Amino acid sequence: MTARDDIAFLVGSDCRVETLRTLDSEGLNPSALAERVSCARETAQRNLAGFVERNWVRKEGGAYRLTAAGRMVLGQYRRLERTVESADRLSVFLSNVGDALDGVDPELLAAQTVTTSTSENPHAPIERWLRIVDGVVDTYYGIAYAVSRVFNEAAEEAIGPDTRMELVIGQSVLETSREQYPEALQLAFDLEQFTLLLSPVEPPFGLSIADGHAWIGAHDELGNVVASVDGDDEAFVEWAREVYDEHRERSTLVEAESASTP
Repeated sequence: MTARDDIAFLVGSDCRVETLRTLDSEGLNPSALAERVSCARETAQRNLAGFVERNWVRKEGGAYRLTAAGRMVLGQYRRLERTVESADRLSVFLSNVGDALDGVDPELLAAQTVTTSTSENPHAPIERWLRIVDGVVDTYYGIAYAVSRVFNEAAEEAIGPDTRMELVIGQSVLETSREQYPEALQLAFDLEQFTLLLSPVEPPFGLSIADGHAWIGAHDELGNVVASVDGDDEAFVEWAREVYDEHRERSTLVEAESASTP
């Protein structure tokens, strides 16, 4: 038998997976096992025979128990289940962020708060960001792929006299700020602790790190934020800071004079 044959055998019936789960906690005879996993005794007997043949289960007296190999298979199956569930939760985020975040541990992303826009609440990811930056923050590092009044007003409220703020933007955000939000742009430059950096390429996603809480937003081709991932997990925030630093290093400082004129 090949590994593919063994996998096909395991997933070929729900009660086979449930059998491994049940035997992981206690040894049972075929009759008791059939009752626990809700299958016929004959089915339980056949499944046990298949597991014994693969050395995933052994018989001790009248009871069947998992072997070390069986526990290994069950552990990896549980991990696969978690991966599939995580991929489903992250599907909108991952499909819209593209390959911009290649190399990130998907389990690290899945362990954070995942917010996806829905027909009932299309602004859910933005609302999540607003909750994160609610109130004055000490530090804010960000990558902005778009600019809007909502972002500007929230940022203005988040900046206090001692707030350290850095923002990486693309050319399109700079031009939009000049044309539509010149007051907000000038206000930013009036703050000594504010640093604006221009990226040589348009940022493919939005990123915020506010007082040790990181948020990453994915947008569709129309520029709408459709999903976000955020959290204050140390490893996640450290990874987000590395992403920010990579974009920052490629960017150039924008002076007030150059920002106010095309």
